[in-house]
Amino acid sequence: MKLMVINKFYEILTKRPQRFFKKDFYLRLFRIIRSSLVVGNQPAANRPRIYFDLSVFSIFDNRTGVQRVIRSVYSELKLLVGSEYELVPVAATAFTKGFQVLKEENTTKSTNFKLTGVNIVAREGDVFFSLEQAFLEHLAHISEFETMKQCGCKVILTVYDLLPIQLPECFPPEVEGIFKLWLKETSKVAEYICDSKTVKIDLDNYLAQNNLNKPNSSWFYPGCDFIKSISTRGLTSEQKSFLADSCKFKFNFLMVGTVEPRKGHRLVYSLFESLWQNGHENISLTFVGKEGWMVDDLTSSFLRSKFYKKNFFWFNKASDEFLNNCYNSADAVIIASLNEGFGLPILEAAYHERRIIANDIPIFREVAPENCFFINLKKPEVALRQLQLWLEKPSEKCYLSSPPSWHSAAKLILNRIKGEQVIKTVLY
Repeated sequence: MKLMVINKFYEILTKRPQRFFKKDFYLRLFRIIRSSLVVGNQPAANRPRIYFDLSVFSIFDNRTGVQRVIRSVYSELKLLVGSEYELVPVAATAFTKGFQVLKEENTTKSTNFKLTGVNIVAREGDVFFSLEQAFLEHLAHISEFETMKQCGCKVILTVYDLLPIQLPECFPPEVEGIFKLWLKETSKVAEYICDSKTVKIDLDNYLAQNNLNKPNSSWFYPGCDFIKSISTRGLTSEQKSFLADSCKFKFNFLMVGTVEPRKGHRLVYSLFESLWQNGHENISLTFVGKEGWMVDDLTSSFLRSKFYKKNFFWFNKASDEFLNNCYNSADAVIIASLNEGFGLPILEAAYHERRIIANDIPIFREVAPENCFFINLKKPEVALRQLQLWLEKPSEKCYLSSPPSWHSAAKLILNRIKGEQVIKTVLY
């Protein structure tokens, strides 16, 4: 296992050395050193414990979708467990042995978690629960999971998607192998919970096709009750001009999210180039999202394009205030992901009451609201014709009437932890 971690470090060093200049790398290194200092084991309790895995989240919260799920579910579970369980935050590293108890420290601005030097000792009736994508940390603790299972402690891990297997070309080369090994080893010791019915079906099919143990699995919908307040404000002069000029176009199309291979920016940009070159100069396309991984050539082409700042706009940085204005001025939001685990971008667009154009994939069919317009990005020539038809007859706006809350999501998860029948949330 440690050899795999070393190989991953070597892969980063040789192919993505800039990774070593990021703050989170040194925070992880410091966590490894601190985790080696263990003073004892946690004493027994008079009630069962839920060991809530915060192995990555407790080091840094980089505000990804997964960390949003962890933050929200943990907060809700604290209110829901009552006296039935003791909720214990824990963490581990890929280089040290055992899961350590974390101490939660709350301030007016944030919540932090610090190591206590005390390792957990799972007992019958306890539950180890993880919403983390801590693949290396989990692989390093397979023997601990086996011990938990043998003593009557249930282990529940989360599968958000199977994208490293379904779309390996969209990830760094080592990710697919690590993820496959994680599924192989954890399927022997854990149960799974997925973030949609589509992912559960994909997971069950993969385990069956690869002759792996098929553990008990279920699914839930993450909360979609969006924060209505705007947390960051400020518009640059360029952004103000962009918003003022948007009225000169017949249709303004918007894509929101990190520019990375899986999100479909390359395909969408190519389709709009064809539209602009064939008489549709009265439409605009705007990307709002930071530059991600494996897209250097794509983002360079954006800046060199003859359509840049004429029909095409890309904002690498944006405040919540600017993003909210972008949604308000958009005639349609495009969600072009090649695949997703849940499909939150569709629901966010529906929350803003926009028209939606989405790639025709199973998860979007599962969660999309009424009036969502689907295009087939597997066949760009078909997608181009579909966009031309949309321009002739635009779809209706989409709405999100009663999205599932984080409270309801946490209740479903707690029922799963208890082993009770789970009644699924309905999105619409």
